[in-house]
Amino acid sequence: MEQPVDQRMGATTKRATSPVLPAPRVVVRAARPDDPVAGLVFDAAPRAYTALAGSESRARAAIEQLWRMPGHSASFEHALVAELDGRLAGVMIGFPARDRYRLHLALLRKGLRFVSPRRRPLLLAALPHLIAATPRPPRRAFYVGTIAVARHARRRDVGSTLGYHAELLAQQRGFPIIVAHTGSRHRPARLALERYGLQATKDRSWGYVLYAKSVGVPELKP
Repeated sequence: MEQPVDQRMGATTKRATSPVLPAPRVVVRAARPDDPVAGLVFDAAPRAYTALAGSESRARAAIEQLWRMPGHSASFEHALVAELDGRLAGVMIGFPARDRYRLHLALLRKGLRFVSPRRRPLLLAALPHLIAATPRPPRRAFYVGTIAVARHARRRDVGSTLGYHAELLAQQRGFPIIVAHTGSRHRPARLALERYGLQATKDRSWGYVLYAKSVGVPELKP
């Protein structure tokens, strides 16, 4: 028998301070290496992944293999998955913001072998611009890098339930804030984050905007 969502995630006594309650039929659990999430992760940013890998098929294959590898920012070890009626419905990838650069660089090192040799110089040359276009989150935050929902599960509160569990993770690990990036001109994504209670704190009009939300954990002094 499946345990209730909150019990499975070890949240029997503490609740996230979210304006959206988790959907009762959505089961959230820790991700596994064999979870078939490559399509979901790709669909979250298809143009970016295709541009990096050189083709859609190459990008999907790379995500599938990288997901199974530990030690980087797209690994199963930093993810939760959602199931709806026994089917995979969504994925959330998140980790401490202070580890963001280290994990992204590890992803770059592991992922270069999936990029065609002709595209590698272009990718490396674009890194300084990407870094400049992305506001840096506070080190004390929990960073949500990806929330992706399967097509069959959209408009069924899967994304908001994963966001709720991201808050629970932040609380359990002692992080007072959750943060996320999205494109400055990506209006639908910005509205979704704002509906969930996040507020824009830093905006690069030519790049990305940083959203943040307090999750009610007292901030510890170093």
